[in-house]
Amino acid sequence: MTHPTRRAVLALAAAPLAAPAIAQGDFPNRPLKMVIPFPPGGGSDILGRLLAQRIGEALGQPMIPENRSGAGGNIGTDAVAKSPADGYTLVTVFNTVVVNQFVYAKLPFDLTRDLVPVAKVALAPTLICGGPKLQAKDLREVVEITRREPGRLNHGTPGLGTITHVSAELMDSMSGGRLTHVHYRGTGPAVTACVSGEVELVSAPLSAVDGLIKGGQLRALGNVAGQDSPLMPGIPTVAAAAGLPGYAVDNWGAVLAPAGLPEPIRARLEAACRQAVDTPEGRAALAARGIEASFADGAAVTRIIAEDSARWEPVIRRANIRVE
Repeated sequence: MTHPTRRAVLALAAAPLAAPAIAQGDFPNRPLKMVIPFPPGGGSDILGRLLAQRIGEALGQPMIPENRSGAGGNIGTDAVAKSPADGYTLVTVFNTVVVNQFVYAKLPFDLTRDLVPVAKVALAPTLICGGPKLQAKDLREVVEITRREPGRLNHGTPGLGTITHVSAELMDSMSGGRLTHVHYRGTGPAVTACVSGEVELVSAPLSAVDGLIKGGQLRALGNVAGQDSPLMPGIPTVAAAAGLPGYAVDNWGAVLAPAGLPEPIRARLEAACRQAVDTPEGRAALAARGIEASFADGAAVTRIIAEDSARWEPVIRRANIRVE
């Protein structure tokens, strides 16, 4: 009987480990897909399509954008959570994905168990605006009215449980006042309602209201983020404008992948995300679409999700916001 040499035994032992390493080193060798869990035309769609183009260029393979909307972004996100963990299917999300954990009675996926962060890529500057029906001169006076006459002022949102809705609920909670939140089917109808005088206030991304502010149909009262935005010079934060120290809602955008993604592939995708947005060309491309480039690695996104979860859960529970 012929016995294998020690070298042959070592080669055989190493073989199972070598195959995945070769496959990962070859990544990507075919087109990829970027799922956008909202309909065409909105902020998520704008960001997702730009990311698909620029990440694809960075990786040297086409990345195909695919809209899979429904249930506040949950349908498309769930589809990615259940996709093979090979790096070829990603999803563009905003921090609505954190809020949905507490707004929806039941989700088909677990955000921290079934998905892994690739990178944070953007901030979507978001404003509280006043329409022609609003008599208050600024946000501080708005807060005074909500305290003195709770429920008198109407605030338009793009839907129950959306990030702009819970952001306004946070302002109510911190100020001790109360707005009446009127929910529409999307940002466009909410903004239109404010311009027409149906509601006094609306919260919306810069990309949806910039032209209306410049045209005088809406007044920018405050930026919900924790810091001034270079895309909105001269517009104060809500914390400063309303006299609410500590108020800050960073509407971040990130790229997620199915859990179980091999770390070398995740790191390769993270590097491609950095190349897509954290360059002069990437920042300019986002700014032209009303989005602020803001890169952070996957580990930072994990921390941000944990911090946002701890912050939003009590606000949502207190306001009893539920979507069945």
